[in-house]
Formats: sequence, C-alpha cells, structure tokens
Amino acid sequence: MNNSRRNFLRTTGCGLSAAAALSSFAKLETIANAAMQEKATDYKALVCIFLFGGNDANNMVIPFTNYAAYNTVRGSNSGINIPQANLRQINAPSHGAMFGLHPNMPDMQTLYNQQKLAVLCNAGTLVRPLTKSDFQGGAPRPGNLFSHDDQQLQMQTSLSQGPGNGATGWGGRTADQTNSLNGGSFFPMEISLSGQAMFLNGVTQRPLVPGSGNGGSALAGFSDSTGNRARYQALRNLMNQDNNLTLVGASNNVLRSGIDNINTLNQALNGVTLTTPFPGSGLGNQLRQIAQIIKARASIGLQRQIFFASMGGYDTHSGQLASHNGLFTELSQAMKAFYDATVELNIANNVTSFTLSDFGRTFQPAAGAGTDHAWGSHHLIMGGGVRGGDFYGRFPNLALGGPDDTNREGRWIPTTSVDQYGATLAQWFGLPATAVAGVFPNLVNFGVRNLGFVV
Repeated sequence: MNNSRRNFLRTTGCGLSAAAALSSFAKLETIANAAMQEKATDYKALVCIFLFGGNDANNMVIPFTNYAAYNTVRGSNSGINIPQANLRQINAPSHGAMFGLHPNMPDMQTLYNQQKLAVLCNAGTLVRPLTKSDFQGGAPRPGNLFSHDDQQLQMQTSLSQGPGNGATGWGGRTADQTNSLNGGSFFPMEISLSGQAMFLNGVTQRPLVPGSGNGGSALAGFSDSTGNRARYQALRNLMNQDNNLTLVGASNNVLRSGIDNINTLNQALNGVTLTTPFPGSGLGNQLRQIAQIIKARASIGLQRQIFFASMGGYDTHSGQLASHNGLFTELSQAMKAFYDATVELNIANNVTSFTLSDFGRTFQPAAGAGTDHAWGSHHLIMGGGVRGGDFYGRFPNLALGGPDDTNREGRWIPTTSVDQYGATLAQWFGLPATAVAGVFPNLVNFGVRNLGFVV
C-alpha cells in the first residue's frame, strides 16, 4: 500500500477508530431502545447555536428594575457599561421584575414580547446542585472549570466529571434514541453547518457535515467537467478496492456514504428557495441553509432532525462593548430571520432553536474593558412551541462575593444544569422517558428534570 493510500486511510478512518472504541453493549442498548418507537407522524427539529468563546450574558440580559445592582459593578467607569436608557425592556413575570436585552437585540425583544423567545437563567455545567458552601468545601464540580476546550466539550456532552469524558454529545445520544421516529430512513438525521461538532456524535448516529455556502455542497476538486468526472469515477473505483479488509472496507463505506448523502442533499435542495430574507453573515448563512434543508425534508424522508450552527468571537477579554455590538447584532438578526422562515414554512411550532456557549464571564470587568472566563450564563430559547415571554431558572444575585459567586469576581455558580436544559429539549423532541437517564446520566442528581419552557 503506497504512502498516499495510507494517508487516505488515516484521515478517513479517524472517526471510525473512535466509533469502534464504543461499547458494544451501549450500541445494543441504544438499538433496542430506539426499536421500541414507531415512525413519527409529525415533524420536529432542534437547532443548536453555539457561541464559541464564552458569551458574557451579563451584558446580554441586564436587570432593569434592579439596575442599581448591575451599575454598582459595571458602572460608567467600567468600560463595559450599558446605560439603563438603552436597554430593550422585557418583563419577566416569574421574577416579578423588568429586565433589558442588549440594545442591539431588538429582534429578540420582538420575539420575546410575542412569547416566542424565553431566557434560561444562570445555566452551566454541573455534576450535581452546588451551593457556595458546597463549592468552597470541595464538593464535586466540573473538571477544569474556566477552560475553553474543557467547558465546550462538557456543554456539548453534558458529562461534567472531567476533560475527555465520553465520545458522544447529548445531541448525538438523543439522535440514537429517536432515530426510529424517522421510519428507517438511512439519511443522517443530524447535520452540522459548522464543521465537526461533538454535540452531534452519537453511538450509532453520526452527522452529515456539508458546507455552509449559498448553495449546496460538493466534494472539493470535482467540478462538472470531463476531466473531473473521470477523476470522480476513479475515486469511486478506489472505494471498491480492498473491501475484504475490515478497516479498509469500513473506511470506504464511510467515505462512500458521505459522498452519496451529500449528493442526495444537493438533489433535495435543487430549486429550494425561501422568501424570508436572511442577513449575509456567517450565522445568517448557516441558518438560511438549515431552513432550506427543513423545507426539503420530504425529499429526504425525515421526521426528526437535529442541527448545529455556531459563531465565534465571544472570548471578549478586551474591547467588549464594540465586539458585542457586532456579535449581538448578528445573533439577533440571524435568529429572527430563521424564526420568520419557520413561519413561512408553517412549522414554527415544530422547530426549537437554542443557544449554548463555553461558559459565562466574570461580572467584575477585566483590564482593557473586557471580562474573564467564568461559569454560569444565560441562554436564549426560540420557537413557536416555546413558552416564551418569561425567564426560567433563577437569576443570580449580582453581588461580588455574594451567595452565587465562587469568589469575588462574579463567577456565578450555575443554578440550572446543562443536563436539565438538554433533557427538557430532548423530551419535547421525542426522547422516551425510559431513555432520558441514559442520555443525561447526571440528571438523576437534580430534582427538576423538565424545566417546562417548551410545550
């Protein structure tokens, strides 16, 4: 076998090696549980929007009634202050108070007031509920807190005991247990418009990862010309060689399936258009393509789909005000356009979108008019089936050194876990009650297992 062939196997087989390492017993359990479900008669989709870098939600959702608590720490001299008069006011009935969204999120204010958007307060990675005294006493907590890589992994896996826990994400495990609702379709029920994502890795399910351009996707370097068609056919012939060798055959099958699925998707998207305008931003393009794929769902025969989109830039150690002006504008405009597209497609009640991020950021400003890595954060949940216009969970006490602070810098100890957040979404999606504990193994440690923010 020549060197290029070895390189080919190494690059295409890396995902396969991880899959092969999974427990056979876990696979059998997943298959058995999923087989108990019948094909769904309705359609539902989950859309995860990951904000990479750690979103400072302290400046995304701000107390209006109790603005003094915010202003005491983030006053005009902090370099990151949002004036009370500039806030997009929203009412939180469950908290008996008014709050404000960032000034550049008018679209989210509109959806919130239409009860199509909810705010989940102070959520994050947890092993079990923690009070400040628990934390100071050394009670179990997530591994490597405040680390980007570790907390991104834990938010996507809901496994918070330490770095590298598990090879699957909670979206992927949910897909494992609900794929039978698609009635035996072989097309992937998970699609990432933002590269490979741990969130979508399952035991039996793996995501399709097309591009996020303005059209469909294609295998790079194989445009429609006589020469390239010959090269493409040569590649297909290569994938028919050495299939009697287990690793080679499996690698060929993975690559062949990926190419075939992309071709199927391109055919389904051919001629699919939307009248809803989308912003030309990175997130706008991703969500526009997700909306197009949802519109083409009948062509690929799926009743359940899970999507992953993302945007970066939230690691705001300095110059946060200017960064947030652009970030929150992009987020607000793209999410609103996507919601409007689901209304156009008459499936707004069947699609729920939600944000995740590495962690929150310190309430205490950092040098350079920025913030440092922290823990609990607020998240947005959007859709026609969302019980919007209210806050879920408990908003933190904003006192530095107070009951929700790990120290004196405003690192909020989460009062809601990513397990509770994910389990609520997954159960709406169709995850059987008998499978919830397997998908979210830490959920047993929490009293409330469904937060009730979605019908």
